[in-house]
Amino acid sequence: MLGSLRGTVLEVHADFFLLEVQGVGYRVRAHTGTLAGLSSGALAFVYLHEHIREDAYELYGFTAYEELAMFELLLNVQGVGPKVSLAVCGSGTPDELRSRVAKGDVDWLSSLPGIGKKTAQKIVLELKGQLVEPGTDNAEDAEVVAALVNLGYSSSQAKDAVKALPADIKQPEARIRAALRSLSK
Repeated sequence: MLGSLRGTVLEVHADFFLLEVQGVGYRVRAHTGTLAGLSSGALAFVYLHEHIREDAYELYGFTAYEELAMFELLLNVQGVGPKVSLAVCGSGTPDELRSRVAKGDVDWLSSLPGIGKKTAQKIVLELKGQLVEPGTDNAEDAEVVAALVNLGYSSSQAKDAVKALPADIKQPEARIRAALRSLSK
């Protein structure tokens, strides 16, 4: 399975680019933001998602791992395919998308190409609890909040537990254990 590619951009088109890696050209689909940052002859590095179907084998490329993670989260929502997921990822930064989903901004999501009101509601419903909202104080806190959300706590419960943690606990594992103890009370 391919995870990333580094090579020379041969051509940039409306919805994909050709990336040559050691003499092999890969057709990589990308959103407009990624495509705008590429030019023929330039070196590029992209994280990849392979989408394999009965009738197609497609590569989707992202310049930031965070975008790839958001793309794959969106693919887990029933009724959201790679084209819709790519359109959502191209509509803003991962932090902006997290914020919109956390706020339940169905109107904004349904204004994106390929997303109707029902699909937008489904995205908000299924992803709202899985995303760590931007504005978490630091990376360690974000990691603890993400772990607690993955364990089934709501984002607000996880953030409140992290805010209540003593400052002398530094290790992420210890912070998670302490947060779990406070949540179980």
